[in-house]
Amino acid sequence: MSQISRDEVAHLARLARLALTDAELDTYASQLDAILTHVSQVQAVDVTGVEPTDNPLKDVNVARPDQITPCLTQQEALAEAPEAVDGRFAVPQILGEPQ
Repeated sequence: MSQISRDEVAHLARLARLALTDAELDTYASQLDAILTHVSQVQAVDVTGVEPTDNPLKDVNVARPDQITPCLTQQEALAEAPEAVDGRFAVPQILGEPQ
């Protein structure tokens, strides 16, 4: 027995504002039915006594430690900029914002 009808797929398509052809409705109905059948099989699995997990990995917040490394000084960075104002990069005005 089909878990989703062609009419239900057509209704979902209308809600999503999708214009589907008759062939597409038939194709998507069969594909969605196959997906729902697989989901039903997964839901039918007995998980009694199985601990729920949210993440099988034990590592949490894995990151390298912060290290100070050489970098450009403000003056060196601004020396290559097309324009600088008050020690900052000057960029074109956007969205009509006041300067």
